Amino acid sequence: MKVYSTDKLRNVAFVGHGDAGKTSLVAAMLYASGATEQFGSVDEGTAPTDFDPEEISRKVSMSCAAAFAEWRDHKVNMIDAPGYTNFIGEAAAALHAADAATIVVHGVDGPGVQTEKMWADAEKAGKPVAFVITQLDRDRASFDEVLSQLQQAYGRTVLPVTLPIGAGGALEGVASLITQKAYLPKEGARDVAEADLPGELTDTVAAAREALLEMVAESDDELMNAFLEEGTLTEDQFLAGLRAAMRARTVIPVFAAAAPRLVGVRTLLDALIDFAPSPADMPAVTITLADGGEEQRPVSDDAPLALQVFKTYIDPFAGQISLFKLFAGRITADQQAFNATTETAEKLAGLSCPRGKTGEKVAELHAGDIGFVVKLKNTRTGDTLVADKGHVAHLPPIPFPKPVIAYAVHAASDDDKVAAALQKLAMEDPTLSLDRDRRSHELMLGGLGIDHVRTVMDKLKNRFSLEASLQKPKIPYLETITRKSSSSYRHKKQTGGAGQFAEVHMRVEPLPRGGGFDYSSEIVGGAISRNFWPSIEKGVRQVMESGVIAGYPMVDIKAVIFDGKEHPVDSKDVAFQIAGRQVFKKCVMEAGPVILEPIMKLVVTCPDDCLGDILGDLSRRRGKVQGSDSAGGKTVVRALVPMAEVLEYSATLKSLTQDRGSYTMELDHYDRVPAEIQAELIAQHQPEESED
Repeated sequence: MKVYSTDKLRNVAFVGHGDAGKTSLVAAMLYASGATEQFGSVDEGTAPTDFDPEEISRKVSMSCAAAFAEWRDHKVNMIDAPGYTNFIGEAAAALHAADAATIVVHGVDGPGVQTEKMWADAEKAGKPVAFVITQLDRDRASFDEVLSQLQQAYGRTVLPVTLPIGAGGALEGVASLITQKAYLPKEGARDVAEADLPGELTDTVAAAREALLEMVAESDDELMNAFLEEGTLTEDQFLAGLRAAMRARTVIPVFAAAAPRLVGVRTLLDALIDFAPSPADMPAVTITLADGGEEQRPVSDDAPLALQVFKTYIDPFAGQISLFKLFAGRITADQQAFNATTETAEKLAGLSCPRGKTGEKVAELHAGDIGFVVKLKNTRTGDTLVADKGHVAHLPPIPFPKPVIAYAVHAASDDDKVAAALQKLAMEDPTLSLDRDRRSHELMLGGLGIDHVRTVMDKLKNRFSLEASLQKPKIPYLETITRKSSSSYRHKKQTGGAGQFAEVHMRVEPLPRGGGFDYSSEIVGGAISRNFWPSIEKGVRQVMESGVIAGYPMVDIKAVIFDGKEHPVDSKDVAFQIAGRQVFKKCVMEAGPVILEPIMKLVVTCPDDCLGDILGDLSRRRGKVQGSDSAGGKTVVRALVPMAEVLEYSATLKSLTQDRGSYTMELDHYDRVPAEIQAELIAQHQPEESED
């Protein structure tokens, strides 16, 4: 296939709320461009970017996937990201690799919870944004109503660039504010017919174009001066201004589309070429060098190589497939590279451009492009690869959300096989975690929600033919202290030969939330030799890991040793470890120990008539409502709720809203549990401690 230079590339993430139509839109763009021979369908399981068996059976995207289209001598890399809460972590990878975000919005349901999150994430990443209102061929679809909701939520800079011609079953095509022409799909064909605007739309298009032109003029001082002097902008000024305004996020374009009928699809492809940035237009990426310094590296073939894997697939036949973004430099097929993260050499074998689960092999790729290679030995999602070990550098990490819930996995037969299979699935999905509980020795599988974890178990069964069950999730409680205290402990043991002796005086004090652990010494005069200080710290860290009052890890504590004694013969490493453990426990018990629980930020979208039930339920769950907004018959409620109270919230919400509600949930902070709950947790720990 043809190799494209950096300025001829467009990398676009398709994100938004679940069921908005992202996968169908990408499938339509691939078909319209001639990239695929068949029109992929989510319902029929043939969508190019939904190829995992679990995605096909559920008709829901669960991981991000890339596919490219060639259009007007450009290459458009489209990254289709999931929109459901339990799989939304994949959208972080899509936005990280893309240079622009297309937020897809349902033409009937309007903006969803994930619409707001994707807008915020794209804004935080500094990525230009466009909205696509799709599914406008559905009954009750309303472009104007959804546009109004977007403008109400995101401001007056949100303006249409295309308008629908007709609505619902009578949808015929789109009208472009750029060309002031109508584009009508031809029955059974990929292309469209260009026609004059319908008479009833002429004034509407003219008014909308004038509003867009004025907003473009507002975005640039020179254009504003020209507009004030001439009363308008030339066509060249208008197009160049719109291109710059979109890239600067001072104009947020909105497009109309209906994927199954190819309405607005070719117009959207044209707009991505004309207005979305190429990688060459993006700011230089911040690279962290081996010595800890930083440099700004341009997206250029001439810059030192820096590529990052943003998605990993484990294929039963091809093995590991690593999807990457080439942030700087150019690469050739089968060249050698160096993984700066794992410090291992790799070969870039099978260099290809992705199209869902398949790809087209290429001889080389230029800076800014997206591709994949196979069978990397020591490379995982998020790793940075460079030219060789003499040019070690690290790209910024992908901001994946952390697992918020963990379940114990009980294997039906071979526990080791289940653990190995789950490890492979965790390689594909960085939002999963897999650990052994230090007390129960159970295999703990963490994820973004119950559906996320259940999907992993289905993959375990269908892909690896292994059976396992899930036990009730365990809340990741933490322990900390609330005040200063100090104490001492003397460890003395005589066993007939060499004895053990250590005495440690310690002070502990609380750190601000998120402060972690700080260990220091105020010893002067050699009361305890410096070489024993790390031994004391090791003992303290052992207690930090296992907790003092309820067996949970400890956080936000400063431990200071300020005095002690040692023996010239009997003092040794193990003695000071034991003394460090015991004095730390004594200090903690006198420092007001408390248990912290994870508090989740819950954003619930529900019909207005269900609001009272939602608020009452949140109150019963110890929730604190932070605010709410209402638009288009829906209310968005933001609340802080303890994780322990919302483990099975999806079932409750479904019942309260007759399955018309949705929610997102992410960790917000940790806070003290109520006294009665702390007492229960401590009591539960006592039998386990006795057994241990």
